[in-house]
Amino acid sequence: MNMDNEPYPGFKGMVQINEAKVTRAANAAAAKDAKRATKLAKKDPEDLSPEEFDEMQRNLSLTVAAATNSDSPAMMKWKKDMVAIGDDPIRDPGPAPHGDSGGPEGFIVMSNLMRYGDYDDKFLEEYGTALVKEDKRVLEGAKQLNGSGWGTTSTVNHLGNDEGNDPLTGYMKALANSPDAATKFFTAKQKGDDGKAESNFKYLFEERKWPDDSMPGKESVTGRNSMGHALEAATTGHRPGEPATAENVKHSKEQAGLFSALVNSVSEDQDRLRRHEYMSDSFANISAEYMPDLNRSLDSDIKNRDKLFPTSGTAAEIDKYDAVRFLHTVARNNEGYDTLNVSQHVYAAALMEQQHNHPNAYPESTEKTINKLSYGTGLFQGIIGASHHFQADKSDADEAARGDAWKEHASTWGGSVVGSATAVAMTPFTGPGGIVAGGLAGTAAGEVFNGILNGFGDDGEKQKEQVYQNVKEMDQVEHSAILTTQESAKAATGSEEAESEAGDEAGKGFRDATPLIEDSIAAQ
Repeated sequence: MNMDNEPYPGFKGMVQINEAKVTRAANAAAAKDAKRATKLAKKDPEDLSPEEFDEMQRNLSLTVAAATNSDSPAMMKWKKDMVAIGDDPIRDPGPAPHGDSGGPEGFIVMSNLMRYGDYDDKFLEEYGTALVKEDKRVLEGAKQLNGSGWGTTSTVNHLGNDEGNDPLTGYMKALANSPDAATKFFTAKQKGDDGKAESNFKYLFEERKWPDDSMPGKESVTGRNSMGHALEAATTGHRPGEPATAENVKHSKEQAGLFSALVNSVSEDQDRLRRHEYMSDSFANISAEYMPDLNRSLDSDIKNRDKLFPTSGTAAEIDKYDAVRFLHTVARNNEGYDTLNVSQHVYAAALMEQQHNHPNAYPESTEKTINKLSYGTGLFQGIIGASHHFQADKSDADEAARGDAWKEHASTWGGSVVGSATAVAMTPFTGPGGIVAGGLAGTAAGEVFNGILNGFGDDGEKQKEQVYQNVKEMDQVEHSAILTTQESAKAATGSEEAESEAGDEAGKGFRDATPLIEDSIAAQ
């Protein structure tokens, strides 16, 4: 970063610093890493172990990413040059026969240095525009006689199980770390095969033929999976795995539009996701933060449903049948179902509590409002339950065991997904100040999440009742959905009457899911 910065020669370029990480321990660790990286850089590449290459590539990625955040003249020129030489081969100097011969394209090398770190947004946007343009040219050439597509004989990646020959992989990883740049990239448009403008999302998710970039003896889905992570960042405004803040849940017009496009694309052709179902967890994570939008699309109160399922930002426009087909597709995957199942229950519990505390928010009595939310919960759970049941039968899979292993897994991602779903429900009522970090304790959402994982009931001699243990048997799924909804209503209102009515409404909603699914399929 020590570059000439006019008009002050030798002035150190501005660096973005996370003050919380600037400690003696952090400085000592950084100094140790820098010393090790310097030592590795001096070694002959042939003498480096795979682990040492991993050290080196990761730290070089982090270093370059940090450097791009400088606006010094030298760095501004460097970023411009990197975009310009993306389609040029990085030549390997040396004697014949390989010396000074064409090496991998600049995009391949640079993208493999994007797997870690937070790159400058503007650089990522300009880089992505140029990369997609070149990607279309390269892949079109691969269709021709003797065409080869992306690739190199050089070793360009040492991290993960992909060769690193597809430059979109590293770039997708960079976007996952830069939400604003991800939103702009996926919503940006370029000319398609027909000469008409199409979004980068449409090109990458619907049209692009992602090359097999697996290392020998390994199967890699890193490219598309990284796209799923980048879409999480683009639609939610935060990095995957991080809980949403009150600001994040205030979706922009571009973010909401991208989610609508995602739902419509999967609804139009479910195989776009089913052929690559490992992306379902990302799509479910995104859905957890668009619970108001999805639930609103399933509700029949067209005039006032925005008050029943309020949002603090721009709402995604979604057709009812599109929402049903989308949810049905995502929930066929185990991870997709788990996330939708838990996040919707938690969202509904938090929303019930807020509607109860703000009785004038929706133009119905509090009693009828809680009943409507109970019906909607039953309907939502019925849709995803039928989907998971359908896939279990189709795969002839044994889905009976959903015990401690599932709970342990859910408790891992639950912190971010559940926290996000709760923030989505609360923010329209309480504003940013109403969201407290780790504030699930003592709330209806917290009680319900704990009940799903550990069972409902008191801690006395009576054994707690477990829910969703056998998700293959629809009668047990229905029982779990009704019980969890009743527990939500009771936790939100403190009323046994509300608890009782919630059971009836949830049961009606659950049973109405099957004909709704059938209608959505018939309408396609």
